[in-house]
Order: sequence, then C-alpha cells, then structure tokens
Amino acid sequence: MRWSFAAALLLSPGMLGAQVATPYRVPPPSGYRVFVLTDMEGISSVVDVREVIAGNEGERYRSLTSVDYWERFRNLFTLEVNALIAGARRGGARSFVVNEGHGGNLFASLEPWVLDTAALLVRGYPKPMLMTTGLDSTAGAMLMIGMHANAGSPLGVLAHTYAFDTVRVNGRTLNETGINALVAGEYGVPVAMVTGDDIVIQQARDQLGPGFVGVVVKYALGRSAAITFSPAVVRRMIADSAALAVQRAREGRLRPFTLTKPYTIEFALRTSYPMEYVTAVDSLQGFRLEKTGPRSYRFQTNDAREMALLFDAVERIVLR
Repeated sequence: MRWSFAAALLLSPGMLGAQVATPYRVPPPSGYRVFVLTDMEGISSVVDVREVIAGNEGERYRSLTSVDYWERFRNLFTLEVNALIAGARRGGARSFVVNEGHGGNLFASLEPWVLDTAALLVRGYPKPMLMTTGLDSTAGAMLMIGMHANAGSPLGVLAHTYAFDTVRVNGRTLNETGINALVAGEYGVPVAMVTGDDIVIQQARDQLGPGFVGVVVKYALGRSAAITFSPAVVRRMIADSAALAVQRAREGRLRPFTLTKPYTIEFALRTSYPMEYVTAVDSLQGFRLEKTGPRSYRFQTNDAREMALLFDAVERIVLR
C-alpha cells in the first residue's frame, strides 16, 4: 500500500505501513511562509548534554540534567528562534511554522509563552515525520537553527545523527541537515539558512552547496567544548542572516536539495543500543527493510518522506 503524501499522516503505534484517514492540515499562510526547523545542540553556548536534556526522555536520560541547566538553555533556545523570526520578517516573511526538532523533553523544548506570537508551533511526540512535520509546499524556504555535526565526526559539539552511527543516501553520508533538506526537496522547498558550530556548517556546505546562509555560532574544540560568542551577539547574527536568507529565497536564488531517485538508504543503529532495540527495528512493518548486518539496514524509496517516516518509527523505539 502506498503512503499518501498529499498531507503528512497522523500515526499511532502499530499503524506503520498503513494509510490513516485523518491527515493534519497546517493553516494556510497569510504571506510568504518560512519553515523553521529547530534543534538544540547547535545553539550558542551549548557544549554539554545536560544543557539539552529534560530528563524525561527515557530511563537512561534521568541523570543527565538538572533544572538549572535545562530551564536556562531552553530559554536561550527560544530567544534564538525569536531572533530568526524577527530577521526573517525583515526579509519579507509573514508566516512562520516552527518545528520542535530537538528530542529533549520529548520534542517540547521551546517555551511557547516566550515564542514570537506569529509562529505556528509543531511540538510534542510522537509526530509522523520528526523534524519536517508541518512542512508542505506552502513554505518558500526552510531555515534551520541549532544544527549539529553528523555521528562519527571527530569534532562537532554533541555530534550525532538521530539514532544511528551512520546514514548514507546513494552512498553519500548525510547528517540531519542533509536528511531534512532532502525531505524538503520533495516539496520543492530550498534550505536558505543553517546555524550551528563550524563543523556542521562545513558539512552542510559539502552536502547542499554554497547557496544557503551559514551562521557559525561557536567553534568546536571537541564533542563537549567550544569557543563561543555571547548569546546576545549570536542573536544579532541570526537575525541579520535570516533577513538575508529570506531575501535570497524570495529572489529565487536558491534551489531545493535533490539526489538521484530511487534513493538507496543505508543506516546502522548505534552500537550503544541494547539488542532489544535491534529486534524491534527488525520487526518494523511496511518499509521493505533489508538487513545487511547485525545492526545495519538498507531500503529503497522514490520519496524521501518515507525515509522520514521510517526514522520516526525508529525514534519511537529508542525514546522510551
């Protein structure tokens, strides 16, 4: 049975691989729309896992945080998103869909009571397409904030790629920036801006090309150390860059990220995960998975959105 991608689907556990009759609809835009994909590891000053974890994401996370860390940095996160929206508005945007892409607090890290009132906020979990839930072809551009380097990067603050040690599409290693840019490409939406440390910005250039506006908010010294700017300075950088990014997108100077179809997607679950997670992934239905090793898999699709649905299914296994 084919997935219906006319609108993303609301799924419940056990319904993977089947169509669901109730699609969600994002309210129509009132002007030029930008889709804001958010993550938290790549915001200014963040260097430690305790700063991006609420402690309720699963048993192994409970000791990795404290209120002092979490509450302060989620506020910093929200202020950076507000700076992006303010800058995008200067560039001509009038509609804003913000997706909570960070898994902390089970994808509810931003402070809704602080967030710019113009934003439509996609938060909570489970949601069907992870970081791209709420995206459709009404968006003129995707702006990514707080991004991080891919799993296995020798440098890169809190580098990882979802629940995987590796993700390759058509033989190319993609980080979360590249994965979500490919999904956006299915809607004809280009990536106009990426913020994060210097490592993820270089990786994004290698994957997406030079067109987007890159904002280096810190310089990685390792997985848990960085040279950082003042958060107030970073917010000014983000606002100015978002204005430029939206101007470029509105002028038609950007192109969606695409790869040759069909996509051959290869991934390996993290070696740190227990075997029960591997067994659960082995049991997933509806994705035509081929197991290629003890923790590695391959599948083919003509639509990157199916990849997002699969990765969401894996997240449901590991976030418990």
